[in-house]
Amino acid sequence: MESIFLFLTFFCFLFNNPCYSETDTLHQGKQLKDWDELISSNRVFSLKFFSFGTMVSPYLGIFYNNEIRPRHSDHYQKKVSDEFSNMAVWVANRNNPVLDVYGKLIIDDTGNFSILSSGGTVHDLFSPTELVARNASVTLLDSGNLVLQELHPDGSVKRVLWQSFDHPTDTLLPGMKLGINLKTGQRWSLTSWQNDELPAEGLFKLVGDFNGAGQMVILRKGNVHWTSGPLQNNEFRNTHLHTFGPDVRLYYVSNETEQSFTYLTRTYDSYPALRMHQDGQLKGSPLNLNLQCLSIDDPPGCAEDVFEKIKCRKDHQFGSTRDDYYSFVDEYVYNESYNLYDCQRICWSNCSCVAYITTRNSVGCKTYGKKIYNPKQPCAVRKMGKNTEKKKSKAWIGLIIMMVPLVVLLACYWVYKNIEFKGLHLGSGYMPPEYPIDGIISTKIDVYGFGVLLLEIISSKMNYASYDAEHPLNLLGLRFGVDGSGCGRKNRQVGKWI
Repeated sequence: MESIFLFLTFFCFLFNNPCYSETDTLHQGKQLKDWDELISSNRVFSLKFFSFGTMVSPYLGIFYNNEIRPRHSDHYQKKVSDEFSNMAVWVANRNNPVLDVYGKLIIDDTGNFSILSSGGTVHDLFSPTELVARNASVTLLDSGNLVLQELHPDGSVKRVLWQSFDHPTDTLLPGMKLGINLKTGQRWSLTSWQNDELPAEGLFKLVGDFNGAGQMVILRKGNVHWTSGPLQNNEFRNTHLHTFGPDVRLYYVSNETEQSFTYLTRTYDSYPALRMHQDGQLKGSPLNLNLQCLSIDDPPGCAEDVFEKIKCRKDHQFGSTRDDYYSFVDEYVYNESYNLYDCQRICWSNCSCVAYITTRNSVGCKTYGKKIYNPKQPCAVRKMGKNTEKKKSKAWIGLIIMMVPLVVLLACYWVYKNIEFKGLHLGSGYMPPEYPIDGIISTKIDVYGFGVLLLEIISSKMNYASYDAEHPLNLLGLRFGVDGSGCGRKNRQVGKWI
């Protein structure tokens, strides 16, 4: 009992006192492992390994820390903010996931900044050109920027070696840039995920086109999908993009060093972000932007139709449906690298496709070639039947789990009320025969006594109270039919109560 108490105390201590100390900085020689995280000084952002419901956490990402409590008067802005609060706003190794549970982030003696696993290097975030010893550390700032710095011997900052803001993924945070550094050639752009559970680079890319146009451009597989038009009066012509509230400002920079677009916010309490979605949608908060192309110039700036014009689809369009009297057959399943946008285009371009569905959380794709009438077994009834059976099974399991403690409690109460734990009864009834005969003591004594106790509970008889007029045996003798010589014999009495 004492060991169990100590274990529970230690268990609770672990969960209330994590093994790592909260910090915003990873120092040279230290490791950020799967269960660790960096938290910015004012607790705005966190850096951690994450997964999508699996044991392995294959990706390292930056998230809003979720301790911010946004206040919105606008329903749309609240919905967008809630979305950004639960999504990674930056992924370090989007195309190179960790394949085991031993992922870790380290800075080596030369300043090499890498994600490792048991198999070696997964992804190098920064590799210095000169392999010389240098003192370095990485810090997560309250802007969401992860900055690798070389330090002087006294710990002061010597220079910035690398920063995540120069390598955006699908989300533009305040202070990040879209455009180009004219001196270094560094380009800043956003690239969508492949689907909701695969951060690898997808179909759509948001870039800055500053070759005299000074506009934002969405590319789909390298082709122009949408253009923003030039920035005029602090908004892009084709977006009607404007700030939501007085705390947000848009900036366009064009000089000999860079050409870029960015925005700044006074606070982070609304999870500000601009995201390039997997289906080509461009959505931002608190930037009042929700753009998605339907066809050429719908909305303005769209340069291509979402669906190609083919004869079999004339006057057709997709719509969600729930029909309990029809079933869809001729199913074809695609792999999980496909998303909802892919699934729509696949079905549209195949004239024999009558419906499609994503398999899980907008991940994967199934298409159907036929729709058949099935009035005797409507889909809703069949699904409901299956769900009802699951509910019944869960109810029985729950009932059994509830009954077990009750049975144990009643059994213990019966033992308490009917067994006299004292004197000769305990010794003679619960001690194995080798103890009084040979004086042998071992752990088998407890096993024997426990067996007798179980037999009493099952039979509702007392061991010392069982008596046969012809053969005066105790409960064990009646049950197993053993006489004084150790020979077995059948006992008709037992059948009455076991």
